[in-house]
Amino acid sequence: MRQYKVDFLTIVQDGAVKSDCGDITFINRGLGTVTINASLTLGFNQSITLSANAGEIDKTIYTVKFSSPSGRLIVLRKIYTT
Repeated sequence: MRQYKVDFLTIVQDGAVKSDCGDITFINRGLGTVTINASLTLGFNQSITLSANAGEIDKTIYTVKFSSPSGRLIVLRKIYTT
C-alpha cells in the first residue's frame, strides 16, 4: 500500500499552483469567479477534482486568476509520500 498525505492550500491572489500529486481538487470560496489555466471558470462554491490513475502523478502547474479582489480558492492535493 502506498502512503500519502492530503495537503490543503488557500490561494487569495492570482498566481500558480504546482500539483506534483495524484489527485487535486479546487474549491472556489471567494465572492467572484476564479479561472484555472485560462479555460475553466468556477463560480462561488463550485469545485472540480482531477484524479489520476493508480501510480500516476500530475505534474501540471495550474494558473489561477480571480475576477474580484475578494478571491479565495481552496486547493486539496493528494501527495504520495513513499
